[in-house]
Formats: sequence, structure tokens, C-alpha cells
Amino acid sequence: MALVHARAAFEAAIKTALNNADNTVSVIFDNMPFTTPGKTTKYVIISINFNNSTEQPQGAASDFYSGTIRCGIFTPPNTGSAVSAAIAEAVIDGIISVNASGYTDTYNCKPRAGQVTGPTNITTENNSHFLSVVGCTFTANA
Repeated sequence: MALVHARAAFEAAIKTALNNADNTVSVIFDNMPFTTPGKTTKYVIISINFNNSTEQPQGAASDFYSGTIRCGIFTPPNTGSAVSAAIAEAVIDGIISVNASGYTDTYNCKPRAGQVTGPTNITTENNSHFLSVVGCTFTANA
């Protein structure tokens, strides 16, 4: 169940940071169904992917997870980039919160955020939302 715990650790950290910064932002995780919110809604879609599930030290393999987190931040069109930047900052704060010395590892997976990239701004194809993307590498182990 360590994969589930690694995912849960980052999901909880990001959701908590977003709720603390702006509780009007909807949070959607890649592992749950959703209906695309309307044009006036601020929301973040979070995708967590695992690139590696074992580490091969000398001897038997051990559980060691590495992967990427990708967050698409959607804000209403024609509102400028400040709203998107504030949400991106909360997403980044959530991701890196697992590295803080006072972080409590309730999922017992030792999550560590690596390099964070973005936000990179993109206009959606039909101009329905302003989109910013934040990405991050991570590790966790059981």
C-alpha cells in the first residue's frame, strides 16, 4: 500500500495548502471522476505519476518510489495572471511542505519533493480558462 500512501501524502499536502490559501478553488485528483467546472470556476487538476517503484541496492530490491506531480491550474479568462499566480504559489507551498523539518509523516512513506517547475502559462484552446502548469519530481519510500 506504499504507492497509495505516497500519493495520499502529496494529495493531502497540496489540498491543505490550497484550502488555506483560497477555499473557493476546487481540487480535482487524477484518480477520481469529475465534471469540468464552469467558465467562472477556479480549479486545479492534480496528476501524480510514478516513474520508478523499486530501488536496486546491493542485494534485494527495496520499495522506493519516484515520480512526477503535474498540476493544471484553471482560472476564469480575462482575470489576469495574478489569480493564477496566487493559486500556483499555494500549490508549490503544498508540494514543498513535505520537506519541512516539522512535517508529520502520517502516511509513513517519507515523501520528499524535488525540483519544482513553473508556473508556465498557457491559454486554453477555446479561451474558456487561463491555464498555468506547475510540475515537480518526488520520491517516497516505505
